[in-house]
Amino acid sequence: MMRKKKGPTWWKMFEFQRPVIESVSDADAGKGLKAAFQYFSGEDVDELTLTQGAFSVFSVIRPYIDESKQAYEEAVSYGRNGANTRWEKKNG
Repeated sequence: MMRKKKGPTWWKMFEFQRPVIESVSDADAGKGLKAAFQYFSGEDVDELTLTQGAFSVFSVIRPYIDESKQAYEEAVSYGRNGANTRWEKKNG
């Protein structure tokens, strides 16, 4: 059985990102999106190897990947603190 990846499973995309993505070639849009998925999965992204267009696409997506990772960590921490409080009350 394959273990489920721990971490967020989503990130946001917004309408205001569309002009940036549409302003580059399809190839650069694809490379930027692939870089975003690599970054989201925790893989290293060598930004220096991205074309300017691909870097633009990646850069317009990256803040929302960071936001989803932070939201995930906060939810895990909140849940852990809640469980600890519940067990302290039950055992105390």
